[in-house]
Amino acid sequence: MSDLTWIDEAFPIPSQRSLNKSVRDVIAREPKHSTIFQNIGKYILSLRGTDEPPSKKRKVGDGKNGVKEEVKVEDVVLGEGDIVITVKEISFSIPARKKFTLLLTKSSMSAVNAATGVVEFGVPWSEIQYVACLPVPDKAARQWNFCVFPRGAEGLGDGSADALVFTIPDGAPKTATGDGMGAGHDTSTYKSLLIAVFGSLLDGGAKVLEPDEKVFYSAVPQSHRKGEKAFHVKAHVGSKEGYLFFLKNGIMWAFKKPLIYFSFAAIESVSYTSITKRTLNLSIHVAEERGDAEFEFSMIDQEEYAGIDTYIKGNRLNDASMAEARRAKKHNVNGKEGEDGEDAGNLQKALEELEDEEEEDYVPGGDKDDDGSGSDDSEEDEEDEEDDEDGDEGGDDDENMGSDDEGSVDLEDELGSELEDVNTDVPRAKRAKR
Repeated sequence: MSDLTWIDEAFPIPSQRSLNKSVRDVIAREPKHSTIFQNIGKYILSLRGTDEPPSKKRKVGDGKNGVKEEVKVEDVVLGEGDIVITVKEISFSIPARKKFTLLLTKSSMSAVNAATGVVEFGVPWSEIQYVACLPVPDKAARQWNFCVFPRGAEGLGDGSADALVFTIPDGAPKTATGDGMGAGHDTSTYKSLLIAVFGSLLDGGAKVLEPDEKVFYSAVPQSHRKGEKAFHVKAHVGSKEGYLFFLKNGIMWAFKKPLIYFSFAAIESVSYTSITKRTLNLSIHVAEERGDAEFEFSMIDQEEYAGIDTYIKGNRLNDASMAEARRAKKHNVNGKEGEDGEDAGNLQKALEELEDEEEEDYVPGGDKDDDGSGSDDSEEDEEDEEDDEDGDEGGDDDENMGSDDEGSVDLEDELGSELEDVNTDVPRAKRAKR
């Protein structure tokens, strides 16, 4: 069968990359088995509720992870249920590509069918784990996507649950009504209003996360918006194009299903593969308790390397040995934080403390013997005597080297003209504590 798109639907990449590849390999070797695999794929899709006939009203979600399906507005009331704000004509792209009325109550957010008044899907505030407001790339008119992740829908598991994504335009919120408009929130734009309202309703003082040029910005200029920094990095997962956003406490893959959010606590390590003059691939290894999977993002512009590498190394994501420290100080991407980024400071402190412990435990020469013990005194004395003899024999060389230590190097001879470029009057930056 030439059309194998059903494989990607039944076994989505990257969450089911290995199974996806295995099915394709078997069908390539034994085409006669394609029918049975396709039937299995259809069955899997039917369990997710995505294999319904067009004539049947689509039900969004499967009732898991706090996403409710096909309930009346009055049934959405999980707490007090008072309506805070209603915004008409909001375009959703996930889990359904359609315009809905965005309804925010004190207990939940939901998408309401304007014609029927039926809530198509919704999420209680208590079940929302992450929220981000990201600029929509490559659009002449400014737009932002709100990405709402219910608990368990970060895209790291079996892919059965999805994030919610809706788009807001630039400009004044003309279609918004409700008591929230007069609650002291910034009502100048859709973006400012919704960020403020979400922030007031999310559990635990959580905040909507936005990109920050102090954290990361793209090196590739925007042709349609010259002089303005972009925050996305184009990449591919298989043949699917999308965008990576490097945020304060994690990395997000958007805006195609399934969206993925890699919190720092979920990341085991990050590495580069398939580096060429023009592109590179980025591989994110997820910790064992989050699935122990490898997610590869390909065809990243080489121009982005410096910025990505600074971000990766600055957050110690390239060091698998620091994964435990990141998990010990687990971050909620929308967690409450101090004005000066107290959370980020605490994470750095935890990393430094772990390294300090490792340095305190270090025994010089301990790696030479399996039992961890150093050399005995007699062996050290013999080595010292040999060093002294070698030093006497190389007397002329020592004078030229300007040092009594064996193996010293004349920096001027080694570096040549490069040493001349060093300005000795400029103080060197302090080395970061390790």
